[in-house]
Amino acid sequence: MTTTAAFDDLQEFKSAVATVRKDGTDDKYLIVAHVEGDPSKLRLIKVGQNVSDLATEVDDTQVLYILSRYERTFDMSSTVKFVYIHWIGDQVPFGKKGRYGVVQGSVQEYFNPYHLLVETSQREDLDFSIIERQLDETSGTTSKVLDNDVASGRQKRGFVASQLPQRDRQKAGGVFISKETASIEVSNDVLENIAAVRHDAEQQRWMLACYRDNNPKGPLDCLAQGEGDITEMIPHLADDLVLYGLYRVTDKVDDIVTVKFVYIQWVGEKVKPFTKAKISTNKGRLEEVFTPYHVLIFTSDRADLTDRNINEKVSSASGTKSFVK
Repeated sequence: MTTTAAFDDLQEFKSAVATVRKDGTDDKYLIVAHVEGDPSKLRLIKVGQNVSDLATEVDDTQVLYILSRYERTFDMSSTVKFVYIHWIGDQVPFGKKGRYGVVQGSVQEYFNPYHLLVETSQREDLDFSIIERQLDETSGTTSKVLDNDVASGRQKRGFVASQLPQRDRQKAGGVFISKETASIEVSNDVLENIAAVRHDAEQQRWMLACYRDNNPKGPLDCLAQGEGDITEMIPHLADDLVLYGLYRVTDKVDDIVTVKFVYIQWVGEKVKPFTKAKISTNKGRLEEVFTPYHVLIFTSDRADLTDRNINEKVSSASGTKSFVK
């Protein structure tokens, strides 16, 4: 199996990259796809002028690679930032995802240098304001909010202000209510296990929640929990289940070890279309339950859930990993 991918017209791609990177041009993004689903062949398919259009340009049946340009202003100075977007359509078959994953490293090399990596299958992640916020966070122009009364030498939690929950605090247990949709019951054991993952004094590192009897109307119950790394969670990821997980990792920022939380949304390959449609109405409400978190991973592919992949996403989101050479 090939581990590299090449362009059918490399010069065309390089010319497009040059126009996107060059000051004064109207071109602000480019999109690359695989030729007829072949993991080893790449083709430039689009050059565009408005990054706000990106969410309408992606295709749920394809894996796409995007380089986009953003202009940011900080302390009265304008800077240009480049974002590399790895789009993985949620209708791409599991087997194809694996084959595309093998060449991902070689594809990424074509897009260096860049300031921010976004890997997603959700159009909302391509929203102009969300990407701009992430760029501000990675460049240090967004203030970080740390827990109060952190004892000397203890791990610190580096939530950014924009990730803190914008809602009234709810008491443990009961029903979470969203203005947009009806309420869904969240069991006390879910909230207790989330709290245990977050608590410094606890050994628990992860938890998973599922819909009772696989009914997307709820309630949401705790399925499993553990003190090990992500490999301990993997056996519980059934292909016919929708699961929500919280995973605790650590990251090092300026020689300070910080605690980071990863929110995992698992939608198995065999989940029925009706269920997928129904759970989309629960998305905002369940994010409230798992907020705050630093990284969201939406996947149906176990290969996405390795410590290496997760640590790279955490480092990217926190700005501790540099992509500019």
